[in-house]
Amino acid sequence: MLLNDILKLDIKLLVAFTTIMEEGSVSRAAEKLGVTQPALSKSLQRLRDVFKDSLFTRQAYGLTPTARAAELHDMIQPILNSLSELMSPNALDLKNLDRRFKLRVDEGDLENFIEPLLASIQDEAPNVRLAITAWGDSQFDELISGHVDLGIMRINDTPGNIRSKLVGHMEACILLGEAHPLFHQEMVSLKELLEHKVVKPNWRHNRNSSFTRTEQKLKQQGYILKPTLETDSLMATMQAVKQGMALVTSRSIGDLFLKIMCKDNCMIPVKILPIPQEVIDLDENAGRLPIHILWHERFNNDLAHRWLREQIIHFMRESPWMHPPN
Repeated sequence: MLLNDILKLDIKLLVAFTTIMEEGSVSRAAEKLGVTQPALSKSLQRLRDVFKDSLFTRQAYGLTPTARAAELHDMIQPILNSLSELMSPNALDLKNLDRRFKLRVDEGDLENFIEPLLASIQDEAPNVRLAITAWGDSQFDELISGHVDLGIMRINDTPGNIRSKLVGHMEACILLGEAHPLFHQEMVSLKELLEHKVVKPNWRHNRNSSFTRTEQKLKQQGYILKPTLETDSLMATMQAVKQGMALVTSRSIGDLFLKIMCKDNCMIPVKILPIPQEVIDLDENAGRLPIHILWHERFNNDLAHRWLREQIIHFMRESPWMHPPN
């Protein structure tokens, strides 16, 4: 069949043909399709013209397909089945989903969801595998290139082809060890905090966060942070707190340190204090860090991808540290 002949066909003609084959009668086929008998007779004539065959012969008990019609039916039925599958909504079979997802998440945000997520995957999608690492220097490039499926970051601005959703806000806090001179206070001022040693985490996802902009505002007012230690290591940060340095961080990291350092009957006493009011007054989010989940546009309608990110969003919003968006 030439291209011009193919263009004469449409789905309605193919459906009309198979229905007449199944019913063996133009009148019964017309009733089933909800069209008039003359309209279906015209469709049958078009089919005869296209395939250059009578297709059906009239018998006492109805229509009998020609050999060509039987041959065409065997070829057309799979086409209609495929079109039906094409129009059907996709179904996600979690039990048989075999897929590896790459995530970029730093420790403070991972603490919000990893435990319930792993339990959920084990129960609902046991063949799903995760590869989770902290953010590198490239950040969005990994999402754009497809090397990373999902990212979680404290950031507001993203490129146009990167989708983002605000999961919620996390409070900032001050973590002090027993060796810190202000340990026995219930609240500290910004001036008091800066008069003593501070450890500054250099976690990459913090570099473009709103809290970094607040730091710049404080600097303009003469409050300059000169950390004794800057590091991207959780272990080094923990040791710095143990040695008497203050840590300004998210509440999830604060509680994580509290849990680790105070185990075995509070072997290393630490405490969490609210951040100074001067910081809250200048911060655009009133001391609460906005947490976004990010993914590339190509994955937006991917059912498996959507399931995973909705799981993460749900568990993060259920965590004790997250304040859902208004």
